[in-house]
Amino acid sequence: MITNISQEIKDYLEQNQTFLILTHKKPDGDAIGSTIALGKGLKSIGKTVDYYIDMPIEKKLDAFHEIVYFDTHILKEYDAVIMLDCSTYAYAFKPEPMVRFEKMLVIDHHQSNENFGDYNHVEVASATGELIFRLLKQMSIILDDEMIDAIYTSISTDTGSFQFSNVTSQTHEILSQLYYCKNSFAPLSKKLHHEKSFDQMKMFGEAISSISLFENGRIAWIYLDQQTINQYGGMINITDDIANIGVNITGVIIGVTIKQAEDNLYRVSLRSRSPYDIDVSHIAKEHGGGGHQRAAGFSYSGLLSDLKIEIIKFLKEEYELCD
Repeated sequence: MITNISQEIKDYLEQNQTFLILTHKKPDGDAIGSTIALGKGLKSIGKTVDYYIDMPIEKKLDAFHEIVYFDTHILKEYDAVIMLDCSTYAYAFKPEPMVRFEKMLVIDHHQSNENFGDYNHVEVASATGELIFRLLKQMSIILDDEMIDAIYTSISTDTGSFQFSNVTSQTHEILSQLYYCKNSFAPLSKKLHHEKSFDQMKMFGEAISSISLFENGRIAWIYLDQQTINQYGGMINITDDIANIGVNITGVIIGVTIKQAEDNLYRVSLRSRSPYDIDVSHIAKEHGGGGHQRAAGFSYSGLLSDLKIEIIKFLKEEYELCD
């Protein structure tokens, strides 16, 4: 059975007028999909909604018309800042200086969320899009075609096209309701999960070529240096599925993907394979990042060799990966 979102959040949205929607840095499909669905939903009932989003976004996500309103202008003050799909305030992409607001509403599905809002609805689910879908239904908001596609994008991307262990019966129940509104998502699914530009495909190949295995083949290590990243179009062309390459190797239970942003600055993505009980969000939180038990990320400033030693040491000590 699909449960309800916090009544306090629903009431605040209905009783107030001006909202700024924020999400995390380098937004993924869940961040963009849940932002568009909620933003358009609130606009449809007469609310004023602005967005402050880390641009540009991945090519596969840029077909939504609502994106033309992203980061166009913001007010000095809002009734509420709505933070979506972001587990820590530090990892949020936000204006500097921060706008004034009466309340911060946090809606997120990461178990590592720090509940930093005035109102928080944090619930482990397949995607933040699941929570936004329920909220829109509670508010009796009618979904238009773009909102339907946005919810599908949110859930489909954060579940790896429904392959990950975060998929539940509630996930499929929501998808069933979406299919009543639209009888085919095949073209959208192909765009989200299979189509890549030439540069993205080359970047994907470079990631595969860089794989190293450690700890008797139980840790897969992928490294993309700054030169390679720039050669194939920059960070924006590192598709989400690159982070999953390692755990698709037989015998691997931890996948580590390192992307060099600049000298001694790296973006780290961690993945763990089901059914092993390995929570990679622990080390991510230690470095100001966050995420899920099986998918987490953070930024690291320092020497790559030190980062490698730290991650392997952490995994050895916490999960006894050594023989």
